Amino acid sequence: MTPPSSAFKKGVKKEEPPLTAVVILDAFDQRFAPIQESYPCFGTFPICNVPAINFVLSWLMRTEVKNVMLVVSGLNAEHAENVKKEWKLAFTEFTVVACDAVTSVGDCMRELVNRELITGDFMLISNPTAVINTNLVPQIQEFRKRRRENADNVMTLLYSNRENPERSLLGINWETNKLMLFPAANSLNQLKAEKYHFYEGVDIRRDLTSTGIAFCSRLIATQFSDNFDFTGIDDVVREILSKDDILGMSVHIEVLPTKDRAFYAYDYESLVLLNTLMLERWFYPLVPERADPTRFFTANPRNLYLEEDGEEICLKANTWILGDQCFNVSLGTKTKISHLAQIRNSCIGSHTEISKNSQIHQSIIGKNCRIGENCRIEWAFIGDDVTIPDGTHVPKEAIIGNGVVFPKKLAGIPELTLLNAALNEEKFEKLSSEAREGCHVARFKHGGSFWRRAVNGKTIFGVDDEPSDSVGSTSGEDDDGIDDSTRQFHDEVFESMEKTLESNNQQMRNLILEINSSKLACNVTMDDVAKNVFAAFLELPNNEELKGTQELIVSWRDLFGNYYKTKRCQIHLLLAVEDRYNAVEGFRQRVPALVHFMYNNDILDEEGILEWAESIETATLKSSMQKIVDWLNQSEEEDEEEEEESDEE
Repeated sequence: MTPPSSAFKKGVKKEEPPLTAVVILDAFDQRFAPIQESYPCFGTFPICNVPAINFVLSWLMRTEVKNVMLVVSGLNAEHAENVKKEWKLAFTEFTVVACDAVTSVGDCMRELVNRELITGDFMLISNPTAVINTNLVPQIQEFRKRRRENADNVMTLLYSNRENPERSLLGINWETNKLMLFPAANSLNQLKAEKYHFYEGVDIRRDLTSTGIAFCSRLIATQFSDNFDFTGIDDVVREILSKDDILGMSVHIEVLPTKDRAFYAYDYESLVLLNTLMLERWFYPLVPERADPTRFFTANPRNLYLEEDGEEICLKANTWILGDQCFNVSLGTKTKISHLAQIRNSCIGSHTEISKNSQIHQSIIGKNCRIGENCRIEWAFIGDDVTIPDGTHVPKEAIIGNGVVFPKKLAGIPELTLLNAALNEEKFEKLSSEAREGCHVARFKHGGSFWRRAVNGKTIFGVDDEPSDSVGSTSGEDDDGIDDSTRQFHDEVFESMEKTLESNNQQMRNLILEINSSKLACNVTMDDVAKNVFAAFLELPNNEELKGTQELIVSWRDLFGNYYKTKRCQIHLLLAVEDRYNAVEGFRQRVPALVHFMYNNDILDEEGILEWAESIETATLKSSMQKIVDWLNQSEEEDEEEEEESDEE
């Protein structure tokens, strides 16, 4: 019998829905406070006189994305609605999600989860200046392939094949592209690696640059809602890597081919660099004259871009366009430029005047500015309505806020950040300002740079079973074998515990959140967390007597239940006890009773105690623990005999 023709037909392959793009329109870095008066919404900041978000939406149009969610703080909702009016016809669905009282990308993601707006896989663009010149087809296909192979492959981070100026580090499995090592929160060029990472085929890469783009499953969004202290996608990555044995999730890295180019801005230096790259048409076909749906730009020789509005551009000599004194320049409407001015790799806002013999290199200048004669400006950001007097040499890496009349007496201050009025220090708690020469000089309270973000740190390669001062060791550890990040974590945990102990309402939930936040900031492992949480606990003043320790353990049961669920974590708790035993003589006699008490209160299991006891090197401690070990072994034997008798019956 011949089978029906339907038997030979292939099943219709289920088509996967296109990724939804989640675009965060705000930047939450306080270094951008000087520009917020003109551009409260970071996505509207002009790159080549084109709002940065327009470049993002332009390249998204060339991908499979049909639905866009533009996420913005409630204060900037009007700006997002204006973007929607210009771009809603380019996509099937364009949604503005306004979130009140958000201060981070993490807050935005939690709001999306609370509103149940994330229903499947999505593309997260956490920075509204992210640009790329490819349609991402192979990268999205690889993400979907990994998801089909294993649903626990929850995220793929997109990197460009370009050496980054900050020399940040990654550890990647060279066979699977699985991310194994990720930099610390407080140091982009610091990794903490162990021997086994190198046996598992991990490549340490410093030749890759993040694009600010990530392909994510819905589980990534829920990670934000489960951890209220997470501020960005990097926090989620660190959590997944540090709890690999618990969460079982994997993060992968996808590197763009060398022909594809991508970039995003995260400080003023990278903003100026992005402006220059865009002027040089580095991301073609993503170019200024094609990225704005409501304004018209012309591209001229030497990469001179003119925003056209009738005859609003005023050039005193048409031959200036063809001269060799100026190239890679974007000019807004009604801009007046002297034919003797020299401008290179810069963006000039509308209604701005630049007088003769002035030189402007690698800078962004706002609207309605007046630049006098014989001025020199390089690697600077200048806001709107700024006046630069004749003969002024603006210092490199200067940031000049709106409405400032630049005082020449301040020209010698490096990395100057100058504002027209005092900062609101309640709103910008990390910043301060002081009055000088009729203006206000702004600074970070911790002394950091406005112009570029800090990447201080060093690579740490921990060496197992070797002393920290051994030849060839690059662990960066002190003589006590504790590296700086672990020591910092311990000190922060102790401080948090002290505050909790002194408070009237000792909320363990708040203490756990603070400890988790310190863990992320210091980028320590779960082993370090388990050991140092209890080490810090033992140092509290209430623990001078055994009774006080027991009472506090009962009171803080939720804390121990959170961190000591597994045998491995319990062993590290006991290692902290062992360290305390060796360091403090008065503590030694309390150890057996303390271990027994924690066993009776279900904080420690017998397997963890027995395994730790076998590893004890201190003879006196091993001897004092022997009674408990014998008792546990006897109890285990009795349980086995009872099981055998029940089986025989």
